[in-house]
Amino acid sequence: MQKVDRNKWRQFGRELRRLRELAGMTQRQLAGKVGLSHGMIGAIERSTRRPQADQSDAFDTVLETGGVPRRLWQQLAEQRHVPEWFRDVLVLELHASEIREYEPGVIPGLLQTPAYSRTLIKARCPTATPEEVEEMVRTRTARLPTILKGGRPLLWFIVKEGVFSRTVGDESIMREQLEHIAKLVTDGVIRIQVLPDSPASAEPGSSFRVMALGSAPPAVYVEHALGGEVIDKPEPVNALTTLFGMLQAEARPVLSSIDLIRRINGERYGNVD
Repeated sequence: MQKVDRNKWRQFGRELRRLRELAGMTQRQLAGKVGLSHGMIGAIERSTRRPQADQSDAFDTVLETGGVPRRLWQQLAEQRHVPEWFRDVLVLELHASEIREYEPGVIPGLLQTPAYSRTLIKARCPTATPEEVEEMVRTRTARLPTILKGGRPLLWFIVKEGVFSRTVGDESIMREQLEHIAKLVTDGVIRIQVLPDSPASAEPGSSFRVMALGSAPPAVYVEHALGGEVIDKPEPVNALTTLFGMLQAEARPVLSSIDLIRRINGERYGNVD
């Protein structure tokens, strides 16, 4: 029997258990409806057995979850180089009705093009093989399309102005990246506001995101030097929700922001041979 990466599939097991309990089913009842043994359901929930793609589809049909199990299965099946501390975030992204993110240093991961992402990954993971780099690039750039398969959540980003003027890679990479962001805004996929580089009274020193999760309590994800963590306690969630609102008030309006991004793109990256 193939060894199961329990750390990877633990997220699927937890999510299956949560969805099953929300549906008011026991393991035995779910097993009967999807054609599996009671023991297999338990093993998947404990992450001692890896689920198959068709099983994730069956769970979705029976539990009526709008494709969450299959999208989560696809993400986990394709990811070998996702840090353990970030996997919970990937699960929450699939449920989020709103994601509001502040980023002071780089283009947010959900918005990165393959070339921009590849440049960052190579710099931050110097010992990674070319194959590992490409797998991490695919994982990162597939997140937004995967989220959009489940609908169109509100995706709102606040990004420091200097991020758009700071060249990552070369001019052609930046031109493509800023064009990509402009298209996402034009297509109504995201909203973005540029925060001026002058000191903002509310500005924190690191990136964070606030995620609304439908009927479940909201959660926040905060990055730090050693990675990041998901927090769902009401006090920090409320504090960061308020902070995001303060940053919105200090940032340029959405239409002014996209005009600025286009202007930066034309002035700094437009003339590329």
